[in-house]
This record gives sequence, structure tokens and C-alpha cells, in this order.
Amino acid sequence: MGKFVLIGGVTPPLSLDIIDEEIIRLTDNKKPKVLYVPTAGGDDPDYCDFFRGIYEKRFGCDLDILYLVRENPTEYEIKEKIFLSDVIYVEGGETQRLMGYFKKYKMDEILLKAYKNGIVLAGKSAGALCWGSYYFEDEEINDFKNYTEVECLKFLNFIICPHYNMEGYSEKMDAMINMHGGVGIGIENNCALEIINDKYRIIATNCDSNAYKVYQSGTKICRKIIIKDSNFRNMKELIQIPS
Repeated sequence: MGKFVLIGGVTPPLSLDIIDEEIIRLTDNKKPKVLYVPTAGGDDPDYCDFFRGIYEKRFGCDLDILYLVRENPTEYEIKEKIFLSDVIYVEGGETQRLMGYFKKYKMDEILLKAYKNGIVLAGKSAGALCWGSYYFEDEEINDFKNYTEVECLKFLNFIICPHYNMEGYSEKMDAMINMHGGVGIGIENNCALEIINDKYRIIATNCDSNAYKVYQSGTKICRKIIIKDSNFRNMKELIQIPS
């Protein structure tokens, strides 16, 4: 199943240092090559500078950036950047924009190969949910009549909902589960779902941040806090709907 670190978001002034350090640790490289993908944020230079300050200046990584909005890279250039990387980190922003550019550049095929090659796949907010199955993007909170359903990469066979502690996101998850069924994972800010092959665990930068398993039982939507544990658990436990 590869290596994933999926971050719900961040609430300043808290940092994601504990999670960032785990992303770096997964590479088994003292100075890993990290590829930052700021597509969902429109290749915003401020996002890029902020990320560089963390991964390059603070943690000493070898950082590169893949611009899909500001530039028009060739397939060769994209593949060269991706397959030379130890980590691919997808930034948050607009999900529809992200998946639109991924489709334009056939990133699904390229990232699938990166996934199979064991490159660490990480992301925050839209950059976390994009690895799952579907997402509802609405212009206004709780506006489920005027939403756009976005098909994601489907590397993971469940719905991922970031910012789960913020207004409107649990209702959005309920709407997605009502429509598609299956399991959803709601991830609060300052919290991440870490997956290594067929094992998972929840990591967080503070004790109050959690992740939730959400599913439908009859007509009822059920949500349960996923235990935070230093030990990894079997993925089957996470994605199985209780009988």
C-alpha cells in the first residue's frame, strides 16, 4: 500500500514539526530530496517560501518545487523531478484546481509509479484528501446543494476529510458517506494519518487533535475516534465497517 502521511491541516501558532520529522524519517535518508507540489494553492510564492523555510532551512532537506500552474513542464521534466525524490508533498488549497492540473499532466499515472516505487507520499488538506476516493468542494460552508463532486486519485479506497475540527466539515463528511457509503476518515488540524503498506497509526502535534472513522449503519452516521498509538495497526481494522 506504500507510504502515506496525510495531514488534516494546521492551526497556528502550532507547528507540524512532529509530523514533518516523521515524513523525513520514513525516507531512511539523512538529507532526503523533497518535492513540493503547490498546485492546489495556485503555485503561490508565499506558500513555497514558507515550505522552504521548514524543509530546507530548518530540517536541511534537498528541496525542489514542481510548478504546474505557473509553468508548463514537459512529461520528462515532471517524471525527472518525481522519480528523483524521496518525498512528494502536495500542498493544500482548491481540490478542483489540484485534480484538474493532475489530470492535465497525467499525474495519476506518474504518481502511481512513484507510489509503487516506495516514494513517501504526503500532503496537507487538499494535498491529503487527493489520495482518497472522492471529495465535495463547496463554495460556502454547509452548501451541499451547490457543491462540486471531485474524483480523487483513489490510491486509498476511502474518503478523506481534512479540517475535521472546523465548522461544516463533519457535515460535509456525512453528506459524502450518505452518497457513496463505505468508510471516511476525518482528520483534524495538527493531526495526520500515517500508512506504511498494510499498517496505520495516527500521529498528532498536540493531545487534543484526533482522527475519526466515519461510516453508515442503517440510516445512522457513526463516528468513532481512532486510537492514537505509537504502534501501528492493521489497515483492515481501519477500513472495515462494523457489522
